[in-house]
Amino acid sequence: MEAVDREKITKILTAAAAAPSGDNSQPWRFVVRGKSIEFHYIPERDNAILNYEEGGTLIALGAAIQNAELEALAQGYVPHTTFHESGTCVATVEFKEGGQLDNISASLQAAILKRHSNRRTYKKVPLPQEVKSDILDPSISESAGLELSLVESREVMKGISRALTVMEETALGNESLHELFFGDILWSAEENRAGKQGLYIKTLELPPLAQMMFRLLKHWSFARLLAKIGFPQMVAKTNAEQNASASAFGVITATKTNRATYLEVGKMMERIWLTATAQGLSMQIVTGITFLARSLSNPEVARLFSPSEQERITTAHAIIKKSVDEEREPILIFRIGTSDGPTDVSYRREPEIVFAN
Repeated sequence: MEAVDREKITKILTAAAAAPSGDNSQPWRFVVRGKSIEFHYIPERDNAILNYEEGGTLIALGAAIQNAELEALAQGYVPHTTFHESGTCVATVEFKEGGQLDNISASLQAAILKRHSNRRTYKKVPLPQEVKSDILDPSISESAGLELSLVESREVMKGISRALTVMEETALGNESLHELFFGDILWSAEENRAGKQGLYIKTLELPPLAQMMFRLLKHWSFARLLAKIGFPQMVAKTNAEQNASASAFGVITATKTNRATYLEVGKMMERIWLTATAQGLSMQIVTGITFLARSLSNPEVARLFSPSEQERITTAHAIIKKSVDEEREPILIFRIGTSDGPTDVSYRREPEIVFAN
């Protein structure tokens, strides 16, 4: 089969690699065969405790696939995606000539390289109706078996916010999570600019004093001492107030979890995020607690947490489910709203591309 143009395929995969991933793990590798791209996943790059069913990795791949499909249209190709149920290749995207962007997809494609996490405090203003209409448009927020809920009630958001910050509270008081969290922080701009895996300290939007504290908190002995005097709870309270400053929480739910579910969640998440970016809105994924709660079903993970920690985690998860739909599983949660731009952003490595023929 005649190969696609290498310059165009590089643009498509540069867009794919601009997708979000947990702690900027970039857990993907791309193989080009003729007029198709294989999307291979690398789950070992993700947090082992939180990557239940390799869901975090698969969501990232879903977002990468969504970006690739949009950029393919911009490059004049019609993409056709097939998911695979097993193996490291999670999906194949085949290309035919004749693709073009409609108004909605053009807006999304233009936002790919502008999309970034924003962990600042947002402005407590309602989402404009036209923005909600765009996000809830079926072309953006519908995938088989998935549902998107927008939570705008301040009272309900307050409860969800506190439940979400059980993640930070646990990470600062549990040695295993502490090691993983602080091991993924990048402390220098040089590391970040190089596209190294991890979260650059400035993207966490911490005040200067808090940044200094983090350099001490990376030492477990110091973190353990502060945990004894309630420091994790103080951090959780502050973060809960920051989370609740959003205009709304978005929750993507499903009735079952499998590879296809997580990939579709990633695609939907990216469409929503690109829509928000095109509208000048900020967004942040705040879903760690839902993954941690599901991970407790693994005995090897559960043993890392005390009974009281497990109870706190499962209670937080139950609060979130009750706030949205107790019959469905909350897969991914984000906050969305209006804010000043992020202090800094996470950079990506050049995409790892193998041209197989």
